[in-house]
Formats: sequence, structure tokens, C-alpha cells
Amino acid sequence: MSYCEKIKTDQVVCDEIFFFEHEEDNIPVNFIDELPPESELTGTVLVTVLECEVVAEEFFTVEVTFLLQKELEIVTPEQQIIPLEFVERFQEEAAFRKCFPTDLELLDIDLDQLYCHVVHTEAEDVFNLDTAAGTFDENLTIELKLKLLAKVQEVVKRCPRDQTVVLEVNQQQ
Repeated sequence: MSYCEKIKTDQVVCDEIFFFEHEEDNIPVNFIDELPPESELTGTVLVTVLECEVVAEEFFTVEVTFLLQKELEIVTPEQQIIPLEFVERFQEEAAFRKCFPTDLELLDIDLDQLYCHVVHTEAEDVFNLDTAAGTFDENLTIELKLKLLAKVQEVVKRCPRDQTVVLEVNQQQ
């Protein structure tokens, strides 16, 4: 007699690396009358994937919602620090190029079993401060590696009990 166990597991349908560009020009620094020349813009930007939805039409498409948390500061030549903090959401859409919805039938998978899995996120954000205009430009590039996974139920055969050995653990001295 063999023993079987039903388990839910993830099956990779496809994976891909996407690049998203997010540019903003002439972002005003509203509360400052005049920025001293040679001021610098520094800080950090945290990029988080909030949502990722799979859409199947001719291609698999993902709709990704990003959250950007920007903690920036302008440092004047006199070392005065002017903090700038922003929180922003934006959405991007991209198509998988290596797999297609028609593959689901071959894999015996339904569309509602699919979900996104973020493997890794990398980003680079470049700022350009225009002290004369009191504005700055931003050019954000996000690299996002996604796997399209399906939750599937599998039947796994386990060894029969008469072919199984239980070992006692002894501590060696």
C-alpha cells in the first residue's frame, strides 16, 4: 500500500526582468524664494511594489503599482539643510515576452491560479537641481524581476511505512 499526500505548490509559468522609467521635470521647491547657486540635492528614495496584477489577453501583462518614498534634502553652500519629503504612487504596465496565455491550457492551469512574485527590485534615481528656477528634475529607472506563478495542487507519493526507517538521534561525546 502506498501513501499519497495532496500538497499545494507553486509552478513557474514564466519569469522576466522589466525596466520602468519614471521622469518628472520642473518639480518646484515652492516654499523657498531663492536657492543659492551651488546648492546640492541629496537623499534617499525607497521603491516598493505595492500591487502586481496579472492580465491575460494576447500576452500576459502585469499592472504594477509602485510606492516611492523620497527623503531628500537641499544642502546650501553654507551647509543649511532644507528637507524635502514626498510620497508618491504610480502605476506601470508591461507584457511578458516569453510566455503566452495559450500556454495555460497545456499546463492545465486556470487564469485565477496566477499571481506575481517579485524576485528582486533595483532602482536608480538621478536628480538635477536648477537653483535659478527653484526646481529639480528626476529620472527614476526601476529594474523589476518578476515570476508569474500558479498555485497548483499535486499528489505526492510517499514511501510505504514498511519501507520507512525511524532513526534515533544520539549525541556523540
